[in-house]
Amino acid sequence: MKSIKTIKYKELIESIKNENVYEIKKKRERAVFFLKDRNAFLKLWVPEWTQSKIAKHCIDVGFYDDKNADSILALIDDETGPRGYIQHVGETAVESGKSDKSWDKFVKLTTKDQRKEFIVDLFKKSITAQGTYTDLAPSNVILYNKKINLIDLESFRSFDLIYENKKREYETFELDAWWKPHETAKRDVNKYFQSYFTNCLEIDLSFDINSYESFIKAFEVLKNEVK
Repeated sequence: MKSIKTIKYKELIESIKNENVYEIKKKRERAVFFLKDRNAFLKLWVPEWTQSKIAKHCIDVGFYDDKNADSILALIDDETGPRGYIQHVGETAVESGKSDKSWDKFVKLTTKDQRKEFIVDLFKKSITAQGTYTDLAPSNVILYNKKINLIDLESFRSFDLIYENKKREYETFELDAWWKPHETAKRDVNKYFQSYFTNCLEIDLSFDINSYESFIKAFEVLKNEVK
């Protein structure tokens, strides 16, 4: 992947204080801002957030790269660790006035070959990284430089967490957290991958993706379809 610079949190805040900055969304520990002068989105979270190490881990192991995250501009950190990242603005995959779960606009903007290549690559990277992107909804996908890119970069979970209810070192949340990390990740992988197969590739799986073995089985079905 291209070299991604890391910016210190205090330096970032100083550099944007005279820019046009608009808060887009705030949710508990994190917030998203639009940096109008840079045509980019800034995502920040509180110090030592329990999901703060995930995005950098995924970049370090090659899960995010120039194919699926070319829009990354910079990572943000301070003395406590990762604090966020900046991404270029891309074209949203969600059509105005439609559900953020609808793939209709995405299908219009891309070819079937593009959609196949993206998900095949995602499966390959998932197997290598031993984890996957759990929130594969249209609202977390953009088109940037004619490439399908992911946003919400902390939406990766290890297969240990998804299927065994165990944590890796970059997953610092508690397993019994109120948002049910294991149950939520397992449910969402099945829901969103099934939706992508059906709506983007016209492939109907006859089974749930509810184990590592069934994740691999889904990949085998996909590879047979794209020959």
